Amino acid sequence: MEEKKLLSPTQIAGGSLWGGPIATVYYLRRNYLSLGKDDYAQKTLLYGTIFIIFFMCFLPFIPEEFPNVVLPLIYCLSAQKIAATTQLEKEKIEQSEEYTFESNWKIFGVGILTLVLLFVMAVIVILGFEAAGFVSLA
Repeated sequence: MEEKKLLSPTQIAGGSLWGGPIATVYYLRRNYLSLGKDDYAQKTLLYGTIFIIFFMCFLPFIPEEFPNVVLPLIYCLSAQKIAATTQLEKEKIEQSEEYTFESNWKIFGVGILTLVLLFVMAVIVILGFEAAGFVSLA
């Protein structure tokens, strides 16, 4: 039997902090699929997409003096809590013969890709809001 790869709650938190909200949704959903919790995976995709849309729409209206670390910490710690309560803790993954840890290098690589995607999406949203007259970049 081939071992299924899972991310620990700490790996999810770190990957979420590094890769942004898109990575957060990806990591949580991937774990649910590995655990056979397809209904949770679908809900994660749905609610995660809604969160990302709201996040992107809210982004241009954040005051410049707002601390940059607050929003990433919120979704990072939320993802860690979700993983700890609805998925497997690090100790359970270590003790399991069915599961093994995902490579930190893969988490890092996915984080880079999702960070670039988030940046492109943010630029498109901000430029779209400016074109519509909702915000001014000047």
